[in-house]
Amino acid sequence: MRQSIRHLSILVVDDHRFMQQLMRAMLTGLGVRTVVPALTVDEGLRLLTAQKFDIVIADYLMGGPSGAEFMRLARSEHFAGDRFVPIIACTADTTPRTVAALRDAGADEILCKPVSAHMLWNRLAAVVNSRRRFVKTPKFFGPDRRRRAMEVKDSVERRTRKTEHAQPSYLKVLSKP
Repeated sequence: MRQSIRHLSILVVDDHRFMQQLMRAMLTGLGVRTVVPALTVDEGLRLLTAQKFDIVIADYLMGGPSGAEFMRLARSEHFAGDRFVPIIACTADTTPRTVAALRDAGADEILCKPVSAHMLWNRLAAVVNSRRRFVKTPKFFGPDRRRRAMEVKDSVERRTRKTEHAQPSYLKVLSKP
């Protein structure tokens, strides 16, 4: 991924210029060349409609509509842009209620503040290397909320089996930044 990351174009939707600058600094430090900021949900949606982005990073709490509302609008069947664009939600509020709201709004991944370059790299790797399939139901359109398919072959307790501490698949593809 190190070679391909420079070709990514990333839209950062955040109403704080400092967070936009911090995100830009981390992304360019990781090798991304194209980082476009948007200060509002409306500006982010306009940019996402007007041009192609590989990934969107959206803050959760913003003045006006939230990042969750941005995601709902971007995933809406009425949206003129790319409804399948990977969206990473960024938030300091990691309560189960907020995480569920972001997941239900269509976030691919959630990036918790304070953000580190390592955490950012892991979320980028997740949406680039092992993106979840999309699901469409009458009330939801977005990445499958389940992390993996559940296989239930019999009634044996799954937790009784010892598992090896294997690295996630995306770590086999990339080296640490």
